[in-house]
Amino acid sequence: MRLDNNIMNESREWRRVGVDIAAQGEVLAGSGKIFASQVVNITPDGMCFLSPEGLQPDQVVRLVMELPEIGRLEVCLKVVWAGYFEQYKGYRAGGKFEALPEREKEKYLRFYHLKVISLLEG
Repeated sequence: MRLDNNIMNESREWRRVGVDIAAQGEVLAGSGKIFASQVVNITPDGMCFLSPEGLQPDQVVRLVMELPEIGRLEVCLKVVWAGYFEQYKGYRAGGKFEALPEREKEKYLRFYHLKVISLLEG
C-alpha cells in the first residue's frame, strides 16, 4: 500500500491512496466500448484508472470491480482528466463519481478508510 509520490505537491482535499485493482470499464456514451482496466489510486470522491485508449474530459465511464474484503463495486465516473503517460507506457484517466448510489458509496468509503488505516498502521 502506498500514497502516490506526487501528492505532496498537490492541493487536494483528500489523499490519493495507491491500489492495484482489476476492473472492467465501459464508455457509456458513443461506442459503449468495454475494456479491461486497472484502478491505480483512489480518493473518497473518485479514482484514477488505466484505459486502452485516450478518453476525453466529461465522458462517463462505468467501472466494475471486486474490492478485497468488501465485494463487488460498480461505479460511474465522469472523466476529469486523461492522457498518455510515457513513464507508464499507457493511458490513464481520473474521474469523479457521478450519482453513486448510497449502498455503493458506503462500500467504497469503507474500503478507502480500511486502506488509509492500514497505511497509518504500516
